Amino acid sequence: MMSRKQKSQPGRNGKALRVLSPGSLFLVLIAWGAATASFAVESVPPVATGLDDRTQIDVTVYNQDLALVREIREVELPQGTFQLEFRDVPSRINPVTLLVAGEGRTGLQLYEQNYEFDLMSQQKILQKYIGHQLSWIQEDGSRIEGTLLGMNNGPVYEVDEEVVFEVPGRLALPALPENLRARPTLVWLAHTGRSGNETLETTYLTGGFSWHTDYVLQLDEKGREAELQAWVTVKNQTGASYHDANLLLVAGDLNRATPPAPEKLMAMADSYARAAPPAFQEESLYDYHLYTLQRPTTLLDQQIKQISLFEAAGIDVQRHYRLRATPQWFRGGHVPGGESTVDVSYTLKNTKKNHLGMPLPAGVFRVYGRSGAGTRQLLGEDRIGHTPVKEEIELTVGKAFDIVAERVRKASERRGDNHYRTTFEITLRNHKKEDVVVEVREPVGGFWKVVESNREARRISANELAFDVPVAADGEFVLNYTVDVKY
Repeated sequence: MMSRKQKSQPGRNGKALRVLSPGSLFLVLIAWGAATASFAVESVPPVATGLDDRTQIDVTVYNQDLALVREIREVELPQGTFQLEFRDVPSRINPVTLLVAGEGRTGLQLYEQNYEFDLMSQQKILQKYIGHQLSWIQEDGSRIEGTLLGMNNGPVYEVDEEVVFEVPGRLALPALPENLRARPTLVWLAHTGRSGNETLETTYLTGGFSWHTDYVLQLDEKGREAELQAWVTVKNQTGASYHDANLLLVAGDLNRATPPAPEKLMAMADSYARAAPPAFQEESLYDYHLYTLQRPTTLLDQQIKQISLFEAAGIDVQRHYRLRATPQWFRGGHVPGGESTVDVSYTLKNTKKNHLGMPLPAGVFRVYGRSGAGTRQLLGEDRIGHTPVKEEIELTVGKAFDIVAERVRKASERRGDNHYRTTFEITLRNHKKEDVVVEVREPVGGFWKVVESNREARRISANELAFDVPVAADGEFVLNYTVDVKY
């Protein structure tokens, strides 16, 4: 049954002909126009644009194997319909993200786009010549003619009506096969109303770019003050190089609709920056932070580049000792005895008063101390997340060698249904030559209350309590506490 938009008319042979609706006619005209353009472009040599035409390149790198590339190229275009080859693009480009804009001097329009990434190699070139004739040049200049029969597990030739696998001489081909590229290329079917110079601005997303931050925290001899150096590390594995590029970095975690095949830098104030003016300028970008390098840089393919981020001095740090039990120890009444290790950590406040006060991107902190001879020694390292201004940074660097902890469950009593009372004894021994304070953190569950203890208990959360336990130099302290728990 025909729709109301379709009518039939008799043809010359008496059969009905279908009259197209206006919408269908429009699609036919589009197809006819594209076919006409494709036919016309065959007689016009393609126009190519490459690195020599590039006048500006901006590379915005994200934390998630992703970069946004913006290029500006000056291209001389002919009038009419032609093929425009946009060369020197990365092999990791996502072609569906491409946006192209011109200044309008030529009336440039793009009809279609092809991403050609069938790169030439000896194997691929020979595969294109299966069934075709080729020749081998001998030392005296003469040639042996033959046909390539196949390339499965190696080439097979027919020479003088014989099947052979190797032929002496240098293999020679009459021409390169079509549709093979030396490097990935975007090929556009384009049209202009007039010839002339056109400024093309293109943006696209590409994988293969990543960046992170590394921090070096140098403590003084007493471990109370520190200097901080920050470096940005940019890794380029896109398959393309970017010369004299404007580098921008975005700190934050973007939501990606399609995941790939798996850092708020700074504006340092002159009052506390020891280096020259900051290399990066920081600004808010909606819910992220953007950092722009204040000079061009070159990002070569397969290169790891490090750029100084900032330096700061006079940072107050505090050292902490912490004994932390794991929640699994307290489930099912199982509390292991014996010795336990004590963590060593350092905290610093990200404030201007503490000579920082900038958004710090995620990265690895490496903490160094100084030996008696003044040499730098690694104390440990820790990873931080994106840290806003006015937040505190805590770095756990290792285990205390000279502080020993021993845990014993002294008593356990069931006082009713799902009601228990337990007494713990924790002995802390300090073999250092200075007094220390050890924070003891204990995981608890259900509804709990400390009914007795020889140190004041602090509630960290609904499932954790803590005690600050002072231990004299070369001395020990025994912490006792009793807790009621109802489940």
